[in-house]
Amino acid sequence: MTVAVVDGLDPATVRGLVARASDPKRERWLRQVRRTGACRHPVRLRGIVLRGDELVYSTASEPDGALMVRCGNRRAECCPSCAYEYQGDMWQLVYAGLAGGRKGVPEQVAEHPQVFATLTAPSFGAVHNRPDDGRPCRCARRHAEDDRQLGGAIDPSTYDYVGAVLWNWYAPALWNRFVIELVRVLAASVGLSEREFRELVRVAYVKAAEFQARGLVHFHAIIRLDDPEDRGLAPGVAITANELAAAIRQAARRAVFHGDVGGATVQMRFGEQLHARVVQDGADDDARDRGQAAAYIAKYSCKGSHEQITARGASPEQLRERGVPEQLVQMAIAAIRLSERAGLGAVGQWTHMLGFRGHFVTKSRYYSTTLGELRSARAQWRADRDDAELANDTTPVLSVWEFVGCGYLNPGDALLAAGVEASIRVAREALIDERRGPPPWVPPDGVPG
Repeated sequence: MTVAVVDGLDPATVRGLVARASDPKRERWLRQVRRTGACRHPVRLRGIVLRGDELVYSTASEPDGALMVRCGNRRAECCPSCAYEYQGDMWQLVYAGLAGGRKGVPEQVAEHPQVFATLTAPSFGAVHNRPDDGRPCRCARRHAEDDRQLGGAIDPSTYDYVGAVLWNWYAPALWNRFVIELVRVLAASVGLSEREFRELVRVAYVKAAEFQARGLVHFHAIIRLDDPEDRGLAPGVAITANELAAAIRQAARRAVFHGDVGGATVQMRFGEQLHARVVQDGADDDARDRGQAAAYIAKYSCKGSHEQITARGASPEQLRERGVPEQLVQMAIAAIRLSERAGLGAVGQWTHMLGFRGHFVTKSRYYSTTLGELRSARAQWRADRDDAELANDTTPVLSVWEFVGCGYLNPGDALLAAGVEASIRVAREALIDERRGPPPWVPPDGVPG
């Protein structure tokens, strides 16, 4: 049968739409799509569920003989639905550590010193930017907000692309040095040794890494002081939030990591732009509100400017064909060249991340709950809701699953799922507008995006 192009749709899409429209299980298929939140790349599973010797579920009766579940990708560029769920979980995790009284975190933590800090990368050469005060860029132009030149080197011949990649490579290690320096600065401020201070105070934190337009990461972190044995107790040394903020600034200036580059030693430090502000409810101009600070961290847990170059193994020519900015292409080239040096071969495995090998969101062990605990609680809530009548049944349950594939079977199904995604997004935005509070917090003036 020949299928003509209809309203700009290709024949494969039309065939898929026609096949799904005539499928007697179409409504069940749509329910599966909605249950995954219209995931862009759902995982298709085949399997059965046994309760004792009784078969209570089998994918044999499902559309296409499979059950669709979320792909779980946290990046909004890849899957907005799964990213939205991940961002919600991250907000819960961060806010619980800020306000307490939820998710197993004692409410007393809200009274502990808490600071929101932004630590940036140093300069490796002048780049095109858009100053907040209206001044023109160093190139004498005032760039538009969507100008593709933003973040690119003004003089590529003198820009230190190798140094920029090394910064990304060693940034996680430099953060660890910063935490050590912070303890030392705080200990010295109260006249204690580092060991004595650690017996009285524990530094807890959660941080998110953000890629700037120039291809360098910087860190947004919430830092809190607790008792070393019980996070519900105040630290054993009286330190105010303002004193903690001052210590963060001093520790960031002092932190240095010595990296080995082919037998030569390089020093890595944070950039001059550094911001540390107290976190508290009802925040004024010199502080940050807890809910807004949590939303800021959660937002960057799903954002990835590096996604323009996430294809592993892509050549510089392929990156340019995809429209990747030349600044990032040059950093990818620098990463490839660095991987040829002694002791830096692993850098080549992270070319798609411009050398950054850390996690985008990390936290200290006792800061808050975990994503695993949040997901387990949600799964249990759904199970209790679906099987309320079997909640007290002690019959053993056996589930057997097999991976079938990932994504929709044809372009027609993908188009239908996109329509469901659009309807979910409209309903979500309407709910957000109904509950809208203060606007999300934006970075302090002077922090490059």
